[in-house]
Amino acid sequence: MSQPPQPPPDPQRHAEQELARVNAFLDAVVENIPDMIFVKRADDHMFIRFNRAGEELLGWKRSELLGKTDHDFYPKEQADFFHAKDRETLRNKVLVDVPEEPIDTKAKGRRWLHTRKVPVLDERGEPLYLLGISEDITDRKASEERARALERELATLAQNAREAIVAWTPEGRIVSWNAAAETIYGFTAQKALGRNVESLVPDYLKAQFLDAQNRLLAGEPMPPETYHLRPQNRPELEIEESRFIIPGPDGRPARIASFGRDVTELSRLKLANEILGANTAPRGAAAIRGKRMQETLASSDIVASDANATVLLLGETGVGKGWLARRVHERSPRAQKPFFEVNCAGLSGQLVESELFGHERGAFTGAMQQKRGIVEAAEGGTLFLDEIGELPLGVQAQLLTFLDHRSYRRVGGTRALTANVRLLAATNLDLKAAVERGVFRRDLFYRLSVVPIVVPPLRERREEIAELTESMLEELARRAGRARIHASTEVIAALERYAWPGNVRELRNALERALILSRGEAITRGHLPPEIRGDQETSSPLSNRLEDVERTHILRVLESEGGNRTRAALMLGVSRSTLKRKLAELSVKQAG
Repeated sequence: MSQPPQPPPDPQRHAEQELARVNAFLDAVVENIPDMIFVKRADDHMFIRFNRAGEELLGWKRSELLGKTDHDFYPKEQADFFHAKDRETLRNKVLVDVPEEPIDTKAKGRRWLHTRKVPVLDERGEPLYLLGISEDITDRKASEERARALERELATLAQNAREAIVAWTPEGRIVSWNAAAETIYGFTAQKALGRNVESLVPDYLKAQFLDAQNRLLAGEPMPPETYHLRPQNRPELEIEESRFIIPGPDGRPARIASFGRDVTELSRLKLANEILGANTAPRGAAAIRGKRMQETLASSDIVASDANATVLLLGETGVGKGWLARRVHERSPRAQKPFFEVNCAGLSGQLVESELFGHERGAFTGAMQQKRGIVEAAEGGTLFLDEIGELPLGVQAQLLTFLDHRSYRRVGGTRALTANVRLLAATNLDLKAAVERGVFRRDLFYRLSVVPIVVPPLRERREEIAELTESMLEELARRAGRARIHASTEVIAALERYAWPGNVRELRNALERALILSRGEAITRGHLPPEIRGDQETSSPLSNRLEDVERTHILRVLESEGGNRTRAALMLGVSRSTLKRKLAELSVKQAG
């Protein structure tokens, strides 16, 4: 028998079944979603739907919630706030986002919600229901509050820190500038914030600054750097600065930050300790016991009291002429005014002229704007010209005019300017011989030699070597983060026998080398360089002529550096030009 024909499917019934399945699915989703979902009627704002998450969050059963309004559960001020947002949503017929909405719950107390409310419209486009979805963000908000509190604490610490704290974007825009930065760098936060950090860096420091920044951005850690800063109308400062990267969430550099501190006074005390062992040095520094050195300091104190006397400091490389120049300035009536130091050997003729006297815009290629010179910036203070024997003849003439009349002209300028500046100069050259050779002006020589002061070499201060050694070892060990190390009796004896052609700088280099080789143990004679130990024939007591010892020492250092004069000069503690001149002088003497 054949089966009776099946009736055709009823489309309407099928649609109703599909709709029922979809609604059941949506109900299951709504019921199990972790966020609170509720529905209100548009006309009277009564709740007609809550999911399970709503029950758990609020602490009321659905039977207690449905058919009620916000005013049945919450304080009037809170309920009025909810109703205002409801009316805004229904009136504008758009979604309203309430990022932070406080609500008092029965089960969990005060909670913070992020709620989105959207109207459900009928076929005429009028609001029928109000659908709300609320996410509990209480824990997130608490975390954000803690982060903001920590940020406020850090900002307060940064603002009140004694160190200059500055931060800028990788593109260079300054975003943080504390009170100490205003004091140290001389710019107010109002002037600094938002500017490019490079625009606040002096020209003479820009190359060093950009090199350090590029290495930081390349991932290279940077040790603290020390440099000299010349703020306008203020004494020169020595700044120790540490820079580091602050990464963003993606690990890429978000900020570059720096901590800077003024170490001017500390550096001066260290120089006193390392070079002269003066009474102004820190506790435990070597005392000045040599008669010649005491006479030198007494002479410098006498001329320091005269605010205008020109002083010429004479002595070999490394004896402490730079420190003595600072000492004269600090004990003079100009002590509260700027102190500027220029190494004449380190600058070309045009550059040293521009540095000293400034230049006008367009004076030479690259002179894009007018620049004040150091003479102008040092008004009322002291200018110290180190290695003045290296000054080009053209600049010597301008310097003589300035000494005679206190007047000068900027490079490329025609207007005469004046400055009240005291000049101190230093050299390790025989200026009389330089005058005879025609490389130094005779009139300038006599003008500078008003008050000559000779700083004795270390070999004439042997009674100070033991205390200088202990003082230097203490400071070197502290810098290296090691316990204090003492030199043995035989080490002191070897140091006192040596001629020290490189003076105190050579002594410091030798002790630093010995400290490294000692590996934390007491320094013995074996840790000293061969020439100081006396192992080499040329270092024996029979070789007493200074020029022989000096020639041997220079040639040995040059040989150890593979003939590289730059590295040899660094090891000897002199400039490359000074080493070149020394080699030429020694060659002439040997040939003679």
